[in-house]
Amino acid sequence: MRRLLVIWLLLGAGLLLAQTTLQVNGLNEAQLVYRDVPDSLRMYFKDSFSFNLAYKNFGFGMKFISELPKYRTSQSDLLDELDAKDLKLGFDELYVSYETGPWMIKSGTLYETFGSGMVFRSYEDKEFDQDHRLKGFQFKYDDLFRLKAIYGAITSPNDANALDLSYGIDLEYPGRYYKVAAGAVGFRNKTAFGYDQSDVFFARLGFNYGSFSLWSEAAMRELYHRGSPALKPVSGKAFIAGADYSLGPVLLGAAYKNYDQFQYRQQDVFLANYHGETLADSQASGLDEQGLQGWVGWDVSDNWNLEVNYAEAWNSDDSRKMNDLFAAVEYSGDALSGGFEWSHIEKTGSEPGTAGQLSHYWQKEITPALHLGFTAFSKPVTLKTQFKLVDKENINTGYDTVTHYEPSIQADIALGKVSLSLASGSNWKDFDSLMDSRYWANAEAKISLFDHSELLVFAGSEAGGKVCRNGMCRFVAPFSGLRMELSTRF
Repeated sequence: MRRLLVIWLLLGAGLLLAQTTLQVNGLNEAQLVYRDVPDSLRMYFKDSFSFNLAYKNFGFGMKFISELPKYRTSQSDLLDELDAKDLKLGFDELYVSYETGPWMIKSGTLYETFGSGMVFRSYEDKEFDQDHRLKGFQFKYDDLFRLKAIYGAITSPNDANALDLSYGIDLEYPGRYYKVAAGAVGFRNKTAFGYDQSDVFFARLGFNYGSFSLWSEAAMRELYHRGSPALKPVSGKAFIAGADYSLGPVLLGAAYKNYDQFQYRQQDVFLANYHGETLADSQASGLDEQGLQGWVGWDVSDNWNLEVNYAEAWNSDDSRKMNDLFAAVEYSGDALSGGFEWSHIEKTGSEPGTAGQLSHYWQKEITPALHLGFTAFSKPVTLKTQFKLVDKENINTGYDTVTHYEPSIQADIALGKVSLSLASGSNWKDFDSLMDSRYWANAEAKISLFDHSELLVFAGSEAGGKVCRNGMCRFVAPFSGLRMELSTRF
């Protein structure tokens, strides 16, 4: 079946190539990784060549991917021996589309989001090697109203030889100052007992008038047909809402979330806090979580601005709690810019332990950070430094508090077509153990080779988390070694 699909798509591409007004664009991404870990290979290579063809109302695209072998972002996921399943070579991300006026139909690999993504999202997280994209059919209409319909499948995480199904419809009507939407999504997921059936019904409301905006989304979920009489049906619900109001140079905002038994694969729930933190590290957010968030932004003057963002979350019986604070003051001048940030995240609660007893946990992260931007020898330079303090209770030693520090410093400089970033950090328990602590250092160079080509070279080690380098911020997994990435667009 897959071979027939590839042949059909290639024939479609051939017909498009016969047209004189054909539009072609593409991207080639090559990556070579040397991972400094004790596995059997250490060296990994990946290349993906994708192209898109468009002629009048037709579109076609595909990507050829070679992973020799597949690189996994987790440093603990080692290859003891090379296996056939670790090697990948072939076409992927194929699609064919037809669009005329407000109508569009597409088949192949699908990216789609309903509303905020709380109810349904088909997406890929490349940084953490998570693929939640469906392969199937998609229909859209956008004129007097907006309609999305999707039906697709994805490989089951419980059985590599089985598929999970997802299908749904999203209908939205845009008014002058408001948007209202409603729809339904269904899922059939493979389990050890057969297929579960889950139905989700949802509605959205958005309002925007002058300096005031409001949005909300509510959903109900019914999980039934569990595959085994011993498994009972599950009912879940979710509600999120937010609003903001602008008073001249001051922006005020607030948000609320409430999730109860509302967690599944094809979603991306709204966490309602600045740092994207879950209520507890051991619990998915959609199961049992409520929370409030508030923020204020103030443009004090042309050069100064202030931001404060605070959130709290808890579960239904208050056995777990979390708070998240972020505050920042920024200055931007002609020759000098800078800012100071303060982050505070704290989590506390209880969870089942051994012998049916509850185990208490508590953890706190405080991170002050400072950054400066200036010009040295006619070159723009940015310096960043932070000093993270982490406190945790160790339940194995009678709830003793264990503390460690994570200081780091980074310097970015632009040298024409080369952007260079140097960073260093450490993890140590106390000031007396500086020489015995774990250190990491890295360097990254971003080089513009031609108008449409870019080379990225990284060498060293990094602890992971949110990283901002060379004008780009992203979340990365822990890494140690050498990584080279070459991207070319045409």
